[in-house]
Amino acid sequence: MRTELIHFNENNTYKILFGKYISDGNSNYSSREKMKKILLQAIEDELTEKQRKCLTDYYLLKKKEKEIAFELGLNPSTVSRHISMARKKLKHIAAYYM
Repeated sequence: MRTELIHFNENNTYKILFGKYISDGNSNYSSREKMKKILLQAIEDELTEKQRKCLTDYYLLKKKEKEIAFELGLNPSTVSRHISMARKKLKHIAAYYM
């Protein structure tokens, strides 16, 4: 089964989850809601404070990596690494429940 990270926009900023491709095109609302709860809990419990801050600023607040780096006093490559590691952890957790 393929998974894809859903990119945030004005209409779906509340979503931090991985979407399933369903062959017949039907949505799976209850499964998505369950995954959303799991990943929101994982963001709170499994990510470091810097990973959580970088991930939410980047995707939800649409800040650039350089801007986040300046605010946190980090190198932009460090911010990129925090975002990458956070996504990797969340993808691993999501894969466990799929």
